[in-house]
Amino acid sequence: MAEDPFPLPLTEQKANVDGARQPQLKPTSRLPVAGLRPKRPATCENEPPRENWKRPRESLAPPRRGAASLAISQPKVAPAAPVLRGRRGPGCHSTSRAGRAVGVASTAGLSRRPVPAAAALKSAPKGPPAGGGEKKRAPWDLKGQLSDLRTKLSASKETIQGLDLEKRALKKELQQAVAQNSELGSQASSLSVEVEVWQGRAKESLQRLSELLAREKQLQETVRRQEQEIEELQEATQALQEAKQGLAAQLGTTEARLRLAEETLARRGQENEALRSRVAEQDKRLHDSEMERRHLHNVVQELKGNIRVFCRVRPLLPCEKQAQKGAGHLRFPPEDNKSLLLCKAEESHVGREHKDDITYEFNFDRVFPPSSLQEDVFEEIALLVQSALDGYNVCIFAYGQTGSGKTYTMEGPEDLAPSTAGMIPRAVRQIFQASHEMEAKGWKYQFTANFLEIYNESLRDLLVLRPERSPELEIKRVNQSTEELHIPNLSYVPVTSEQEVLKLLRTAKANRSVAKTTLNERSSRSHSLFQLHIEGENASREVRTSSVLNLVDLAGSERLEKSMSKGERLKETQAINSSLSNLGLVIMALSNKEAHVPYRNSKLTYLLQNSLGGSSKMLMFVNISPLEENFAESLNSLRFARKVNECVIGTAQTNRK
Repeated sequence: MAEDPFPLPLTEQKANVDGARQPQLKPTSRLPVAGLRPKRPATCENEPPRENWKRPRESLAPPRRGAASLAISQPKVAPAAPVLRGRRGPGCHSTSRAGRAVGVASTAGLSRRPVPAAAALKSAPKGPPAGGGEKKRAPWDLKGQLSDLRTKLSASKETIQGLDLEKRALKKELQQAVAQNSELGSQASSLSVEVEVWQGRAKESLQRLSELLAREKQLQETVRRQEQEIEELQEATQALQEAKQGLAAQLGTTEARLRLAEETLARRGQENEALRSRVAEQDKRLHDSEMERRHLHNVVQELKGNIRVFCRVRPLLPCEKQAQKGAGHLRFPPEDNKSLLLCKAEESHVGREHKDDITYEFNFDRVFPPSSLQEDVFEEIALLVQSALDGYNVCIFAYGQTGSGKTYTMEGPEDLAPSTAGMIPRAVRQIFQASHEMEAKGWKYQFTANFLEIYNESLRDLLVLRPERSPELEIKRVNQSTEELHIPNLSYVPVTSEQEVLKLLRTAKANRSVAKTTLNERSSRSHSLFQLHIEGENASREVRTSSVLNLVDLAGSERLEKSMSKGERLKETQAINSSLSNLGLVIMALSNKEAHVPYRNSKLTYLLQNSLGGSSKMLMFVNISPLEENFAESLNSLRFARKVNECVIGTAQTNRK
């Protein structure tokens, strides 16, 4: 495309809607330069130029009015200064430039009342048409042509001045439009993001517009695209306004729901407070009922007796059944489960005269015949085990001659099964089950177990590998202000489950001192003592309890003339009988309420002194052999058990802190 011979002034090039600088166009001119003449061929100077040498005249295109037609569609503004219209020649470029300037101002400023370019073009004075009445200059008349060009130049300058005035008016109008746009921008603050996007696009369009001044067709495309974008933005603005209204309605609904939720929350808070007060009241009632249950449970146990005696007769072994040994001397009244009859036929010492059978009747708190199961026996002591969890010291021990079933009653057989488990495994299972149930009532428990034996009046730890080589153990008080005892260097193992306790029982059973005697192939030669220390705490009620559950398997009592013990076995038998005798003396002293109770006469009674006195509960199993050949030993054991059953000690007290 050819360069514009009449470029716009620099002030017009710098004007735009936002006051931004437009790229300046390099001014060019197509006017003839003075002093330069076209060369002629080497002929006579006075000879006119030939026809074929004459340079063809450039055809001037009619002014294009695309931008002006675009500006005509905008609202009208005050008319601009008149624009002179010259002949078709250089002046036509000025007219076209005026139309473009009007279109640029109307498009870039987006004014509501742009100056119509068509009116400006109509108001410009019309010159004579190209090739009209003017006399055509001869090609060799350079001065005349120069004069005509100067005339056209002056007309173009006047046209440029008119366009400059028009540009200033448009600039003023543009400033007013910018002010109006700023006011509209402040009103549409909620749509600032979209407006900024539009302004950015408009700036880009304006920058492109300055570059497309020489390409009017592309300018029209750009203008149409901008109008389309404006319409889209207006549609988007309208959609956003509608969305804003919808969001406002939704916000109102949400606020109403929020107020309703706050009211509901406040109501729920009040209900929660009421529920908390009810829970606190129920908790207090639950605690009071638990304390009442413990009191009533203790009353029931006291009514049954703080010292109770159960008698159990073991069943015949398979080898004894083959030897046709029976238990005819033992009779169990079917209507009374607390009585036992021991019968023996008496013969005359002089002749063979037969006398009536001698019958010995014994009454205990409960008598278990040979057919009784381990479960039946434990059912009678379950409440006593519960007392240990309630904070009372409890002592349960098995007494009787060797081979009468004491170890089976307390621990169970070698191949331990749930149905044949003894009192110790069953008591431990009940303790842990009850402690888990008490957690719902605010109680937390800690358990510590130890297992020892008293062999020849010396203490041995059964939870170490070699008890006989362990250091000597002594019983000592915790401090001078309390009667609580402890054994330094003894293994106190914290336990949290029944399985841990059973593992300790297996270890202790493997380390216990046993030996073969005349009366029993595997006789226990020591007293085994399992202790479970129970620490309970109810933090919300600031109540703490401390108790010890003692489960004792005493060594078997036996007569020296029948056991025929010698050497080490004789020493063991003497120590066993001595400790059992001291146990009977302590119980008698407690029953008679004597001032001095000989606890220290035996390691067994000294260790159990806090579980034998008035602040504890005690139960003794007297185990009887079903064989008639053990009649004398059975009679002695039953007589000792009857004395214990006749004892009455003080009221048990819970150990609270």
